[in-house]
Amino acid sequence: MSKEEIGAKLRAQRIAQGISIRKIAEMAGTSTRAVQAVEKGWYNPGIDTYLSLARVLGVKIDVR
Repeated sequence: MSKEEIGAKLRAQRIAQGISIRKIAEMAGTSTRAVQAVEKGWYNPGIDTYLSLARVLGVKIDVR
């Protein structure tokens, strides 16, 4: 799965749950710019950032 696909899935889940970018960034311990960049696939964060966002959203990331 590409970083663009992961970002799109995280964004869709965030929107489905009604969570703002500001709120998820706060909850995940990152910046709003980082969240925006991840969601658009512009940024390749460390696994910790992906895991933090997934944890906040209550989703699993499959790394197969």
